[in-house]
Amino acid sequence: MSKVIIGLTGAMGCGKGEVVKILEKEGFSYITLSSMVREEARNRGVEEKREKLMEVGNNMRAEEGSGVLGKRALFKIVRSDKNNWVVDGIRNPSEIGELRKNENVYIVGIDARKNLLVKRILDRGRESDSIEEEEIVKKLEREWGQGEPQDGQQVGKCMQKADIVIKNEGTLEELNKKFMEYYNKIREKNDTSNKYLRPTKDEYYLDLAKSVCRRSTCTKVEIGAVIIRNDQVVATGYCGAPRGTKSSLEHGFCLRKKLGIPSGHRYEMCRSVHAEQNAIINAARSGTGLLGGDMYIYGKVQGENGEAIDAFPCFICKKMLINCGLKRIICSLKKGGYKIFNVKDWVKEWRENDIIDDKYQYGVAYKSD
Repeated sequence: MSKVIIGLTGAMGCGKGEVVKILEKEGFSYITLSSMVREEARNRGVEEKREKLMEVGNNMRAEEGSGVLGKRALFKIVRSDKNNWVVDGIRNPSEIGELRKNENVYIVGIDARKNLLVKRILDRGRESDSIEEEEIVKKLEREWGQGEPQDGQQVGKCMQKADIVIKNEGTLEELNKKFMEYYNKIREKNDTSNKYLRPTKDEYYLDLAKSVCRRSTCTKVEIGAVIIRNDQVVATGYCGAPRGTKSSLEHGFCLRKKLGIPSGHRYEMCRSVHAEQNAIINAARSGTGLLGGDMYIYGKVQGENGEAIDAFPCFICKKMLINCGLKRIICSLKKGGYKIFNVKDWVKEWRENDIIDDKYQYGVAYKSD
């Protein structure tokens, strides 16, 4: 199932922050589009005041497209291993368009009378807020879209594109009740307890890697790797001894453990070839190119009922994965699900850091053999 995203739009003082609190209690992760504007303002050396931030946001839309903030938010969400997200601060319809590229997006508008918004803004007394009623009204009108360009702030048009608009002119308890009535419908729609869900391609290919790992001959863990290119399986590999040689399982012991080698060290003394290496080697044996492909790695503790592990590539394998031209590495996680690594990010990180530490090694379970 795709990630559930609830986007919030509405004028300042409408109560979006209260809805965020409700969703955080429901386990949602939080991202605000204004934080991206603030980050951009700092990069540009602009003072972080509301009026200045509005200008920076408008400049970003003019330079990179009116949906730039929604696009940046969705990029972060998709890369995250968390499923449920609330996105606050939607102020342009194109941001909604970018977010809706995800399959499971619900846009909620929060509304209230202008005089009530002014009163709330004055009462909350934020340092960034004006203390002049006339100035607040002007900001509200500008935020709503009056006199603003199409790629500027257009909260009014965002409200028109919302799946629901909730009036927040009463107590917080009333707001909570109204929102939860809608949220419960979302939750019911996404309840998968009695539904068959077709696996995503990442889930499908990781399941193949899980089957491959059962062939492993390591005494501690089972690791399987599958390489996909152009949506086809081009190579597989598992953690095992070189062809024709006697494996650790056949010997009945782990050589590195017998030699007293600490976990995570001296991999060259291991009888096994890592799953990633075997997958790359098997592709070479068949004359298959890997450039631009993806590798899926599944790892578990040895045995029929062994638990999943964080099957992250070791330092040696990472170097090979970079050089063979793979694009993404998708790895099983101990807590369930998977983590996606972009190989270009490894290259960038290594270029910017002088020291490589233990975070580049396999998880503890995989270090043991």
